[in-house]
Amino acid sequence: MIVITRNGETTVLTGWREWAVKFLVFMAAILLFAVMAFLMLGIAVTIGAIALIVIPALIIVGLFASMFGKRV
Repeated sequence: MIVITRNGETTVLTGWREWAVKFLVFMAAILLFAVMAFLMLGIAVTIGAIALIVIPALIIVGLFASMFGKRV
């Protein structure tokens, strides 16, 4: 049984209407969870790809700078 009170009026949902509302809420929650999971996965893959490119590039630049830089 789902009881909704708005503006002083009470509406009670029972039977197949209650199941339909619960099903829609459940599907919306699953969809929201899936969207958040794909978003987090995308962020993780992007950060990983950037790290795999930037970190070796910084190491190479540092090696060249130490080889060809001025000695003090």
